[in-house]
Order: sequence, then structure tokens, then C-alpha cells
Amino acid sequence: MKLRAECNENVLISADMVNVYEFKVAHPEMFKQLAVKDMLFVFYKCPQVDELLNLFTNYNQIAFTLRGKKTVHHKEKSWTLTDNTSLFFRRTAYQAEKYKYYDWEVLSFFFQDEFLRRVFKEYRQYLPIEDLPHPPTDMLIEINVNETTRAFFYGMIPYFSQKTLPSESMLELKFKELLFNVLADPCNTDLLSYVSSIEDQYKTPLWQVMEANYTFNLSVEEFACIAQRSAATFKREFQEHYKTSPGKWLTRKRLEHAKLLLDTSKKNVSEIAYASGFENLSHFSRIFKEKYDLPPIQYRNRLKRSTEDQGYFS
Repeated sequence: MKLRAECNENVLISADMVNVYEFKVAHPEMFKQLAVKDMLFVFYKCPQVDELLNLFTNYNQIAFTLRGKKTVHHKEKSWTLTDNTSLFFRRTAYQAEKYKYYDWEVLSFFFQDEFLRRVFKEYRQYLPIEDLPHPPTDMLIEINVNETTRAFFYGMIPYFSQKTLPSESMLELKFKELLFNVLADPCNTDLLSYVSSIEDQYKTPLWQVMEANYTFNLSVEEFACIAQRSAATFKREFQEHYKTSPGKWLTRKRLEHAKLLLDTSKKNVSEIAYASGFENLSHFSRIFKEKYDLPPIQYRNRLKRSTEDQGYFS
């Protein structure tokens, strides 16, 4: 996978997974930035080159499309962002799909759970918290864009070109304004319900991070980054919860997912290996055979013959 910066030096980066927050911070020449504390507002034209790119973020993100088109995939679901649409990303891995004839110009706001909780508590009395639905389990949540939030996003653009940057206190107020306007919209009750559910949460449960992301080829250190734990703490908590190592658990979960796709989908073996978190097809075939006694292709062929025989004798 490649991510290329469209700037004078044409930076070219190759990586299995790209941390979108860290990449943007490291390249202010491509991503115009407004920052205060650990929050970041970025204005940019997406530099993605490959049709599909594996990404992850250890910050929550609100992305607003100014123009263009981009589709993001998480597990079996997809969300397409077009002009004046917005999406909330929890800390997670995902896949971004570039369209050949579309650029993607976007405003993105990155922030941690603590800021989200603080804004919710500060403005709780003004938010429509009665009869909220159950919190969504999806790692990405659609945001309804009303006239107020649309005006806010477009009103932020001039700040990126000012010679004198706005003060940190003003930026923090602007960030609060954005979150409040989004959460106060009655059409955004799914997001409001999610924020309400983490009001008193000290940190995201480890199992939530693992179940949401095991099909992505993340390293242990990247899982720990998303979970906001050190690698050592992550490994210790993982062992306490799962009674096994991250490597063994991930292999088992990915093989089970691959078997399910072989049983139920029309994807070819290479696509299934990739969709299950395996980057090496020969390695996938070898360990699949060790667990299920047959290589993936033979397993599917036997399953197909069995299904055809049942149809013949029914």
C-alpha cells in the first residue's frame, strides 16, 4: 500500500497500516493544521494513490467532505462520503477506497474520548438525551449535517490561511462548538447515545478493540495504540482477559473468519486471506490446513461438492 504526498518533494510512503493522525501531524506541508492541546483540525486534499489503503487512528475523528468522494470500509459495512456529508470514526482500523475520477477535499477533527466526555458533561442539560436508542456497535457513525454544522465547517476554512493563527482558547471554544452542534441535532441520536455510553468509562475495554479490528493486519503495538495502552500493559491485560497470547488469539479468530467466508461468500482464496487479516497467502494456506486438515481451495471444493450432492439427492 502506498500513500503519496502531493507536494514539492513528492513524499512516498509504503506501509501495511498507516496511522492517519500521526501521518498528518508529521506532514504539515500537505495537511493544513490548527492544533490545541491534543486536538487537531486538518484541512487537506487527500493524497491517497492506491485504490485501497489500510488505515487506523488512535484518535476519534469527525470528517466532513467539502467536495469529492471516498468510501470507507469496516468489516462487512461501507460508508460513502460525498459533498457535505460527515462521518464519526471511533478509534479503529478501516480501509479507504479511492475513486479514479474523484478527488477528496476534507476537513477532519481529531480528539480523544476525554474531550468528548467533557463536552457532553458540560452541555448535557442542553442535549436531547431523553429516550436515546441503544448505543451503536459500529466503529463508524454517520453524522447528519444541518445548516448550522455545514456553516461551521465552511467557516473554519479561512482560519487555515490566516497569517496570525487564532489563540488556543478560541480554538478550543470552536472545537466545543462543533461537538455541541453535532450532538444537539436530534438526527444524531446514535452518536449522542454512544457518547452518553462512555460518559463514565475510564478506558475502552480491550475486548471491544480486539473484536472490532482482528481482521486488520495490525501489529500488537498498533492494537495497543488504538486501545490507548502501552504495549506492556496491553499484553498483560490481554493475557488476563483471554488466557492466551495476542498472536495465538488473532490467528484463531482470523482462521475462523476465513472459514466463514469460504463457507458463505464468493470471494476467492486470496481475497478471503486478505479480508481476514493475513498478508501472506502461502502462510494462510499452511496454517488453515493445520487447523482444518485441508488447504483452503480443497476445503472449498469439498464444501461445493457436498452442497451439489445434497442438491442432487434432494
